Amino acid sequence: MKQSAYFCVGILLSAVAPLTFASPINAVIGLDNSQIVENSTQLSFQPNPGTLLPLQQNFPPITHLQNNLDSQWFDEIGQKVRVEHKQRDLSYTGMLTRIEQDKRTFLILIDERPTTLPLDDFYLIPLEKVDSTPSAKTDLQVSYQTNQLSWTPQLSLIFEGNNVSVSQQALLHNQSSEIITLQDSLLHYARNAPNRLFKVERNALAMSADQASMDYQDNEISYPLGNKTIQMTPYSNALIPLPSSTSKVEKQTHTASLYTHENSSGNIELNFYNNLSFSFKNDGLPGEYRTFQKRGNLLIPSKTVFLNTVRANYPINVITNKSQDITGSLTLVSASSQKLPASQTWQATIDNLSSKDQDYAIEQNINGIIEILEGDEATTLTANSLIIKGKIKAHSKKTVTYKIELKN
Repeated sequence: MKQSAYFCVGILLSAVAPLTFASPINAVIGLDNSQIVENSTQLSFQPNPGTLLPLQQNFPPITHLQNNLDSQWFDEIGQKVRVEHKQRDLSYTGMLTRIEQDKRTFLILIDERPTTLPLDDFYLIPLEKVDSTPSAKTDLQVSYQTNQLSWTPQLSLIFEGNNVSVSQQALLHNQSSEIITLQDSLLHYARNAPNRLFKVERNALAMSADQASMDYQDNEISYPLGNKTIQMTPYSNALIPLPSSTSKVEKQTHTASLYTHENSSGNIELNFYNNLSFSFKNDGLPGEYRTFQKRGNLLIPSKTVFLNTVRANYPINVITNKSQDITGSLTLVSASSQKLPASQTWQATIDNLSSKDQDYAIEQNINGIIEILEGDEATTLTANSLIIKGKIKAHSKKTVTYKIELKN
């Protein structure tokens, strides 16, 4: 019954009392941790050890740096308190003398008798007012790093007809027990390795083009949040829009890639994939992009691609999914020898199953050095690779024959 009473009182209080947000915080919000600037009298987050930086040269000692889930317990050390069990009808009154975080216990002096109790099993009810005079705490600006505030890019490419929408959002994470207000802050993107931690899904993708631009400076990427205030409750996430844009799909090509050697024989099936080419209209964020095909109000998920460079007017090729329009095969028609040097004749067969003309490309990597290449649509890519590029009409089949001279 006691636990239910606490639960009901909590609902009632939350219904009648609005949340009180603390003074705004200035932060450079990073992917893994953030750099905070605020008044030292009340730190909103637990600072990472060794990162606290006072923003004035001569400052008095700062001795009140404990701020975490158990901060209210530490504030009551040496004070008379009442503790009540969270589930049982059990309570004690006495002086709180010690907190042992590693053991998750606290020591309370009850009628001059020290008693050790489990920290996580009890509610704390202060009975004396803690001294909070200016002499007890130092009021100055400090900066520090914390892992309790971070963000995750939410990046998507949405293809609809000949358009591609670049959708970018930021998911902010408040992993502290404090209610915070962010103002005059910025997002900071810096990562040495590709981020594979995009696990947060959402039901709708918001587009917004009326946003400030990404800031590329000193080989770092940042996005200012401006004067807008963002309020976050404890252990909550907030999704905010980043600059998004729409570009034209410049070309769609069905591409296949394979490796052959001097002992290849028979028909080799060609697996074509849908390759879309476009350029970004604005600077954006590198990273992992989910791709979607839009059909009316529905988004059909496709492959996830990683883009290392997202700059304005930079050309991009994205492979979205396996082609359902183009099939084909590659056949070694003849070979002068199974050992190099050798002369080989190849034949590629392409079949267009769709009702419109299609562009295709076949990249062939060969175990040998190409000395001579003869064929209308075949060109060399590297010393040991070639590409066949062309167009095929709707509902038609096409055969391309080419000859190569190989050496060791």
